[in-house]
Amino acid sequence: MRYDVLIVSNEQKQFKDFKRYASKIMKNVNITLSFECDNIYDAMEYTDLLVIDINVHNYFNPLEDYLGRNIHTIFLVDDDLCLEKYSIIKKEDILHKPLDLDKLILKIKHHTHLVDTNIVLKKEEEFSNSIINNIDYPIFSIDSEKVIFSNDHFFKLLNCSSLEEINSKYKNIADIFEKEDGCVTNFDNKIFEKCENKNIKVCINSNNVKKYFSLQKIALTHNNTSIMILHDISHEIEHKHELYKLLYTDNLTKFPNRAKLIEELQSNNLVLEAVCLLNINSFKEVNDFFGHKVGDAILIDVAKLIDEKIKNEGDHVKLYKFPSDNYCVTNTKDCQESFINLIKNIVESVYKKVFVYELYEIDIRITAGISFSNKNNKLITADIALQSAKKDHKDYLVFYDELDKFREYENNMLWTKKLKSAFINDNIEVYFQPLVNNKTLKVDKYECLVRLIEEDGKVVAPYFFLDISKRSNQYTKLTKIVLEKSFQKFEHLPFEFSVNISYEDIENPDFLDFIKGLLKKYNVTNRVVFEILEDESIKNYNLLISFVDEVKALGCKVAIDDFGSGYSNFEHLLKMNIDYLKIDASLIKNIATNENSYKITKTIIEFAKNLNLKTIAEFVENEEIFNIVRNLGADYSQGYFFSAPISAPNVVEYNENGDKNHE
Repeated sequence: MRYDVLIVSNEQKQFKDFKRYASKIMKNVNITLSFECDNIYDAMEYTDLLVIDINVHNYFNPLEDYLGRNIHTIFLVDDDLCLEKYSIIKKEDILHKPLDLDKLILKIKHHTHLVDTNIVLKKEEEFSNSIINNIDYPIFSIDSEKVIFSNDHFFKLLNCSSLEEINSKYKNIADIFEKEDGCVTNFDNKIFEKCENKNIKVCINSNNVKKYFSLQKIALTHNNTSIMILHDISHEIEHKHELYKLLYTDNLTKFPNRAKLIEELQSNNLVLEAVCLLNINSFKEVNDFFGHKVGDAILIDVAKLIDEKIKNEGDHVKLYKFPSDNYCVTNTKDCQESFINLIKNIVESVYKKVFVYELYEIDIRITAGISFSNKNNKLITADIALQSAKKDHKDYLVFYDELDKFREYENNMLWTKKLKSAFINDNIEVYFQPLVNNKTLKVDKYECLVRLIEEDGKVVAPYFFLDISKRSNQYTKLTKIVLEKSFQKFEHLPFEFSVNISYEDIENPDFLDFIKGLLKKYNVTNRVVFEILEDESIKNYNLLISFVDEVKALGCKVAIDDFGSGYSNFEHLLKMNIDYLKIDASLIKNIATNENSYKITKTIIEFAKNLNLKTIAEFVENEEIFNIVRNLGADYSQGYFFSAPISAPNVVEYNENGDKNHE
């Protein structure tokens, strides 16, 4: 490009000679000479560089306010005294007289180079801004006190049009972000150092709507600055909240459900001194005779009555609605006698109340099981008390730790003996249940299930011996046998296969090394899936997450089993790098008849899709259930509609009706 240089001086001859000399050296520079003040301002409008002799007194002084702001200027001076006289003059912008023409040429060349560089930089900046503004994420940069860069998406998010407006609206960087549960709130400007190479969750109020973002810091090495990128995760958070709501609230009565109680116990937010389970007597007959509409109304009214009776007890007593016609009242205060009296009062109040629905007057009775046990799970022991009360036709029964202790001891000894015998005689076998791809209707996966073979050849399901194996410290030994036999079976088969492991296994210090040894021995690395049951026994989630990361690094896959059962911890789930979610059987088996089960399953599938997780529906027992889960978008189905667990895997293809075609 060409550059225009204006020289203002009274020394006509010298600069006419300079113009001829310079035009030969600088082909891209056009030099204009001015020896009078006429039209000087007009000439300067089209000038890139001004060279002016300060001895041109008749018009220099009026120019002083103009110079230095709109045009770069080189001053020709006799000495340095002018630096004191004229405040606009800087040392780097002067040339002393008598004038060295070569120095002037160097000054002009230097200036043109700076102009070229600035043009390039400006184009680069415009190009970079164009790219950043076309990236569909809010992007910004900060220094220690304020926002120094923002793309259009970030301006729009904050409803601002300039950096000045942002920094005026938000006096502190932390003010940009809302205080919200699960989001970073302790912003102290150093927080951004912590989010390098990882994401932190933040909340921003945009036009009175709370939006959630994953904030990521990217360091720019060339100028030691960083940019912040915001990924909108509001939809994911909304799904999570909806799932929370569905999972932890009874759809009919709107009271917290069993899943909510388990979650509170699991997170150590609740320490129970007493538990009472209540059940409506002969409720099935009420439903069958009067219809489900009336039955639902009774369930709601009983819940309201129980809630009314416990209101005066304070926050330490709480009501939960369990599945079907069951209720649970918990107590966090050590007051056994008053709690028993409260439950007796509830039972009597339900008995005395006449429930009226349209033309019907219905008498309802309930039975209660109470537990104050310190040695056993209070929910389990309260249920034992409830069943015993029903069997003995009592209104309520209190469980004591000595109840049925001898019978339990005898049963434990029997199965401990059977387990030891099975280990010695190699009577622990693996059965295989196929998982059907809901799109292709082909089997490409199997779940490996443990079975115990008794001496008479009878096949025993794990229900009878798994708990005993845990209590007798034989559980991990059982897991290792299943792992070895499963790896051996699938080494030369084309299927992906899953094996169940528990937190007890993961806690075992040599368990991971055992897995590594098997992976070296058998060529199954990319096809093995470890199914982990996330239950209330988990005490150290960091250990669980570390195990998942380890086996994933080895090339294996991980599934969370029984998701939606009430033990599912979403915060930890999001941290675990898993591949599959297995939807709990209690949801799937009721999906055709229970609206709440349907909604929860639907939300789980949508939630999983947002996280790029595959979903497996367990307990697909008939065609109706299969069609529902497939239409909801579940990826795989598992259940007796297709096949019971079998003694050996087969290459099987299924048609729409679940019929088998063997290859």
